[in-house]
Amino acid sequence: MHSKKRLVTTAVATATAGLLVMLTGCSGSASEGSDDGKGPITFASGKDLTGAMPQLIDMWNKENPDQKVTFLELSASPDDQRTSFVQDFQAKSGNYDVVWGDVVWTSEFAAYGWLEELDPAKVAGDDILPAAVESATYDGKVWAAPFMTNAGLLYYRSDLIDTPPTTWAELAADCEIAKANSMDCYAGQFAQYEGLTVNVAEAINSAGGSFLSEDGKSVAVDSPEARAGLGHLVDMFKSGDINPAGITYQEQESATAFLDGDVMFLRNWPYVFTAASEEGSAIKGKFGIAQLPGQDGNGVSSLGGINLGVSAFSKHKETAKAWVEWMQSDEAQRVLVSVMNQASVRSDLYSDAELVTVSPYLPTLEQSELTAVPRPRTPNYNAVSLAIQKNAYAALQGTMSVDQAITQMAADLGQAIK
Repeated sequence: MHSKKRLVTTAVATATAGLLVMLTGCSGSASEGSDDGKGPITFASGKDLTGAMPQLIDMWNKENPDQKVTFLELSASPDDQRTSFVQDFQAKSGNYDVVWGDVVWTSEFAAYGWLEELDPAKVAGDDILPAAVESATYDGKVWAAPFMTNAGLLYYRSDLIDTPPTTWAELAADCEIAKANSMDCYAGQFAQYEGLTVNVAEAINSAGGSFLSEDGKSVAVDSPEARAGLGHLVDMFKSGDINPAGITYQEQESATAFLDGDVMFLRNWPYVFTAASEEGSAIKGKFGIAQLPGQDGNGVSSLGGINLGVSAFSKHKETAKAWVEWMQSDEAQRVLVSVMNQASVRSDLYSDAELVTVSPYLPTLEQSELTAVPRPRTPNYNAVSLAIQKNAYAALQGTMSVDQAITQMAADLGQAIK
């Protein structure tokens, strides 16, 4: 049996809600600021499903007894996390000195003046992956420290095919092999939630399209490329290459289908590798990992990940800045990769022999991250994502044509970014 704990991603994926729990560290964020901006701080993050965050906290606290970090673990639901952060920011309480957030929140939080600007020389240097730096940048300035990055990967059954598909046409041809083996062909995340935005973005970007202009201020989705990308997913549902039940799948359901040997191809995040490699896994030794396929060659992944932002209302900003800088250090990032099974923002770790031995997917993941495309960077991201989900889901269900869905999506996006 594969471990269900392994099947749930961290903040980038939706999961069951939890209660606020204080896990470790000394008492609270400083309500009384010090003259030098140093002192104890509170780090608020999504639910730590790996159980390894206290290890990082303890490493820092042992070396910095006068600037201890308290870990405030929030709900596993990204929507609930965001609500907690927004409420704290709007109250200007400074209860959360450092916040952990999905990369798409950085632009929104920065635009509202809720984050402290950071020194790019300290958190966005050449040793940090460019796509991760881009996700932390808004209006030409760096507002967060990239901590964890992520890119979608194609998991495939290496016992059934020798070479993974690089194009959608090759994927469709390989689906015949799945049918011959009484398996579903492809699974992704197509339920109506943030995962759908990610999967649709990958299809549209892989066809050369986009949702918004690069500056996020105008709509760009009403294009032949966007129609081709969404059309590819619709065609896969129509042909049966994606099981109709796949329209209900989030990360966990799609991973379970692959791990149980019921589907030949899976689009998911790197964490699935660990579960697939465990003793007792139905596919241990029978799977491989590749970049996502695209229209005419390797596709592009949506960029996932977590950025660490320093609250503009923190009483101990200097400690908060030092903490997020340390979280990018070699020692902290090695814990991230080897213990938390997450992807580092440090480019040098992807070729580290010791880490590659433990996580052989790292070189492939690096290639996916180097070509990854961020989801739309806009202060109105939540409304933008909902517009994408609503119309894409209707097309996948067959209640709207691809052309109707893209046309309506363009109109809804125009309203969302006003």
